[in-house]
Amino acid sequence: MKELKFLKIIILICISLSIIGGVVFSYQRLTSENFSLIDILDSKQISFLKMIPEIAGFNGERTYLLLFQNNLELRPSGGYLGNFGIIKVKNGNTTVFETHDTNIFDGFGKIQTESPKPIQDYLGINNWQMRDGNWSPDFKISAEQVEYFYHLQGGQENFDGVIAVNAGILPNLLKLTGPVYLQEFDKEFKSEDVLYQLEYEVEKAYVERNIEEGERKKIFKALINEILERAIQGNLSFKNELKNLALKELDEKNIILSLKDIDTQKTISKFKWDGKVDQLYKNDYLMIVEANLASKKSNAFIEREVEYAVNLNEEKPRVNLKIKYAHQNKEKDWFNDDYRFYLRIYTPIGSWLENSNGMSSEIEFTNELNKTVFGSWVEVPAGQEKIIEFEYTLPTSFNQEEYKILVQKQSGIDSFPFKLILEKDKEYIMEEIIVKDWEGAISLEK
Repeated sequence: MKELKFLKIIILICISLSIIGGVVFSYQRLTSENFSLIDILDSKQISFLKMIPEIAGFNGERTYLLLFQNNLELRPSGGYLGNFGIIKVKNGNTTVFETHDTNIFDGFGKIQTESPKPIQDYLGINNWQMRDGNWSPDFKISAEQVEYFYHLQGGQENFDGVIAVNAGILPNLLKLTGPVYLQEFDKEFKSEDVLYQLEYEVEKAYVERNIEEGERKKIFKALINEILERAIQGNLSFKNELKNLALKELDEKNIILSLKDIDTQKTISKFKWDGKVDQLYKNDYLMIVEANLASKKSNAFIEREVEYAVNLNEEKPRVNLKIKYAHQNKEKDWFNDDYRFYLRIYTPIGSWLENSNGMSSEIEFTNELNKTVFGSWVEVPAGQEKIIEFEYTLPTSFNQEEYKILVQKQSGIDSFPFKLILEKDKEYIMEEIIVKDWEGAISLEK
């Protein structure tokens, strides 16, 4: 069936993005029983269905670069880029699907590129390469940078798009599929510890299995293939659950898309599946961006709480931003360490820092993506807590009738509690669990 071909291709394009293709199969089954389209599909699903012919190569062969981002080692666009994949699709059929170890690929690079300063300062890496290419929190910029390094280091493919997938979707997938047993490795993966076990396999167990270092990540591909088979073979109810999961992961930036077909990308941007930093927002703004540099996989144990207090009674609005970091694991080993990271705070362009506390280096100031950015090195010892604080003024006053703020969540972070405290003649309080980009609004009493 054409619908099943769609399903397989979209799944292969990205472990879970593909699952949305299951809605095609579901729709075909349900309409045969006199269900109407509007009964089973919302606007996002309908829009994605319209994209499928372009994505699945019915308008000519399409080639995609897949970025498998390990958000246990957080990086600005989602996670450390330890693996990448290439997939080609044409007329509903997969013609090529392969995965590569990015570290091995980078070893073939001969041209030197100067690294961003924090990577030089805190990793001691002067040659910027593909594995560190996703340095921007704006995915389009990171995707272009990674693709540039792919070609700079000898890659021959020309891509129709770049798709990122965070490792954090694997536990959710295994909750639906159930445990996966790989006979070749005599290994079972369960949702509750799949990320730890997978890390152990590629960092430690391959030696015990007498697997060559260059082949140590083949268990990763075997796991993906088994999940794909289960997704394809699942019944209608199962596919619908997968489709809902994929939509959730897209909304929460665990799957991000940057395609070169203009019309398709417009649809992706409409639903904020493009990982874009909003450069046009005219009200208050906040984005907290972390880059784990030499902290192993400690992001598995990091929790955050954010308090944002803004005072509108002064000539220029004044912000007090507090971020509480809690490192939940005091043991240091091959997997966990002190959380050492480069922190960037994206604020409205023209903001002015008055004071800061809790950082381990001097604050660096830049303007990028139409934002003023405060950057610094931060260390949170294993098993301890730390509060980071920034006090700054905002560039302009706000609408006297309503205050608005856009909080954009960094890809790779699951969620965090956000408390907004607003002073304008009286105190207003709003609390939210940030799981995706969120806009808060408070009507001000006159």
